[in-house]
Amino acid sequence: MAPSSIGVVEPRKGGAVAERERRTARLTAEQKWQIFLEASRKNTTDAQVCRRWGIAPHQLRVIRERAKESSLKGFSRGPGRPSTDPQITELRAELERTTAAMHELAIENTLLRGKVNRV
Repeated sequence: MAPSSIGVVEPRKGGAVAERERRTARLTAEQKWQIFLEASRKNTTDAQVCRRWGIAPHQLRVIRERAKESSLKGFSRGPGRPSTDPQITELRAELERTTAAMHELAIENTLLRGKVNRV
């Protein structure tokens, strides 16, 4: 089976299940995308893709689920600028309140210093 037409990522060497369990290297996002593309082809089986990349079938299922979730999230956005996060809006409002309070305190402090210096 030939690698994806993009060809930027090389699959891991296949091997026995025991050998796969000993691997500790994590797949990069690009590798996961390559696995998803390869598994989506009609001329390959899931077992072939899993053997080729040295992953377990449940990992392939997780890759497919995450690809679906990310796609749906991306497609659900409307056109134009992305909406601002409510937490960011709340933090900006809090910053404005705090700045106004500090400004008032600075004025009061200046007035109090004037009274103390006159006495």
